[in-house]
Amino acid sequence: MHNPKTFHRIARFNLRLFLACGLSVFTLLIGPFNAFAEDIVPSKELSLTECIELSLTSSPDVLAAQERIEQARAAVQQAQSGFYPRFSVGETFVRSDFAPLVFSNQLAQGELSGDFPAMPPPGFDPFAQFNDPGPLSNWSTQFLLQWPVFQGGKTFYGNRAAIASLSAAELELQAVHNNLAYAVSNAYYQILKTESSIRIAEQSAAQIQSHLDIARARYEGEIALKSDVLRVTVRLAEAQEALAIARHNLDRAKSRLNLALGLPVNQPLALTNDRPLLLPPTDADQTLAELTELARLQRPEIERMNNSIASLENAVNAARAGHYPQLNAFAHYDIDSEDFSDSNESWTVGLSANISIFDGFLTRSAVSSARARLREAEAQKEQTILQVEMDVKNAFLGRSEAATRLQVLQQAVAEAEESVRILSERYAEGMALTTELLDAEVALTNARLHELSAKYDYLIASAALERAVGAIIDEGSGQ
Repeated sequence: MHNPKTFHRIARFNLRLFLACGLSVFTLLIGPFNAFAEDIVPSKELSLTECIELSLTSSPDVLAAQERIEQARAAVQQAQSGFYPRFSVGETFVRSDFAPLVFSNQLAQGELSGDFPAMPPPGFDPFAQFNDPGPLSNWSTQFLLQWPVFQGGKTFYGNRAAIASLSAAELELQAVHNNLAYAVSNAYYQILKTESSIRIAEQSAAQIQSHLDIARARYEGEIALKSDVLRVTVRLAEAQEALAIARHNLDRAKSRLNLALGLPVNQPLALTNDRPLLLPPTDADQTLAELTELARLQRPEIERMNNSIASLENAVNAARAGHYPQLNAFAHYDIDSEDFSDSNESWTVGLSANISIFDGFLTRSAVSSARARLREAEAQKEQTILQVEMDVKNAFLGRSEAATRLQVLQQAVAEAEESVRILSERYAEGMALTTELLDAEVALTNARLHELSAKYDYLIASAALERAVGAIIDEGSGQ
């Protein structure tokens, strides 16, 4: 009989061995997935250009647009198939005692003959067998060649419509790239803006904390009032609240950037911010009229509408094909046999022409529908042009406004910093009130935040202007 302790040791050893093997198998299974995840998730700090490049390869919007291009290419191939002949092979088996079918199958097999080896007996009716034949099997092999020679222009115009639709799909991808580059730039700058605002808020909170320490020391030394301590405490709570809000806004901004990049919204992401924010000179800027004209030439949405209109014009002509005659050529080669011991071969070639006299207004309604879609596309093009002009104007005015704000706020920050410096020295010497210093600190923080907001608003407006004129945004655009 086994020792219970030995049995338990063996059982534990087997359990460990089973878990180790299972862990090894699990590691082998998930290894490729981990490698795949490492390929997608960036492991370094990303610049704006790198973020844009990543979005153009991983964004679901880009992938969807690429698949629409593949659909359009397949549609072109389908339209072009009408220019080529069609070849098919078919096999049919029939067994029947239906007199006409038996007769035709015997005829196809070459089994009917008018020669009799001997005179028929008296009373023999040679047609009785035709009226009531026995069952007959027939294997029929057919090689069929069909060629639509002329379809009233339907194939020709359908092919041109498909090619124009393909061009429109490719331009749609360019529009997606353009819009995505702006979305990435916007989110990128929002993150940098929020990170900078957090640093400003942290500096403000630290400064107010030092003021609170001074106020408490003065209160304990009976130099200051309790109300001074409470006032500074309230200011510190407000600064800490603003800091908490800024940190949550940073999380939201990073989620928006991850969304634009096609990454999980909670994926950690680090960005580079090693370049100063400089306002570029405005004397060389293009005018609003020049930018608007440039947008008319470059925006892929406008050219995409032109291709859509061209596609629909060809669709109208293709719909008219129902009014014209159609010509088809065909040829087939047949092999018929009852049991494969013997067979008969035959061939047929021919042309068929057809013209529709009345189709219940089918062609007329198809043409009317195609024309209505064409007019709709033309109206959409006009709306697209108006929207492009509005995009350019809004971005142009937004950048001009941000540039003006930035110039004003840079001077305001310098004045606020000097005011805080003077009041801090006076407050340390007991010559300034707490409220005066706190108000100056709040004014400086607000001025810095407004200046920071104006800087990044300028960059975002510059990115919006790049998008509005149809230019893919590069790193440093607007700097």
